[in-house]
Amino acid sequence: MILPKKINPCPIIDALVEIRFIPNTHPNAVFGLIYSALQNSFQDVENLPILQIPEPLRNIDPNLKFKPHYKISDKEYVVQIGSDVISISSYPNYSGWTSFNNKIIDVLDKIEKSSVVKNILRVGIRYINFFENDIFNKINLNISINNSAIDYKSTVFRTEIIKSEFVNTLQVANNINHEGRNGSFIDIDTFSTANLDKFFIEKNNILNTGHQFEKEIFFSLLQKDFLNSLNPEY
Repeated sequence: MILPKKINPCPIIDALVEIRFIPNTHPNAVFGLIYSALQNSFQDVENLPILQIPEPLRNIDPNLKFKPHYKISDKEYVVQIGSDVISISSYPNYSGWTSFNNKIIDVLDKIEKSSVVKNILRVGIRYINFFENDIFNKINLNISINNSAIDYKSTVFRTEIIKSEFVNTLQVANNINHEGRNGSFIDIDTFSTANLDKFFIEKNNILNTGHQFEKEIFFSLLQKDFLNSLNPEY
């Protein structure tokens, strides 16, 4: 299948890469070291609401582990930083994979030089796409109960698709409100926890492989007529 380079209008409302790691220093020192490495590019700093929760409670709640504590940003990208996680987002508008990947590599190169990361635990690439219609009658996905079709009035579908060393968590939902608009989303989180001991050396290949898997799943979902209506550019 030849994949489009892009579709118009772009449905991507969030695109991010998340890196979970074991720090090489005290957890409370992680933000300062990473910010020092990135502050020339990202000068806007914001505390995230999780910091309002007392640290002892954050440390014992498994749902709060790998949650960022701070956000730094410029006009095109957002970096969120926790004691054991960092994410890079193309926000508020998706810049396209080539530009986004270049920014990710630049950020990771600077983090590597800071020596703040001891080991990489997980690498994730996540894309959330929003459509202002009921997506279930426009995608190659059929759900039935006792061989009877359902009406998809308010439906959430989730599954995991394994591709090589990547797990692709696919979620599709309709009847969703996004910024005052009603519609549907296709959310794909492509991640790997395997063979990351040489991540900083192999990061470009790992990221491009994960992105390709995510892109293949997304476009394989779209029915041909629906894809053609989105003005694909090849």
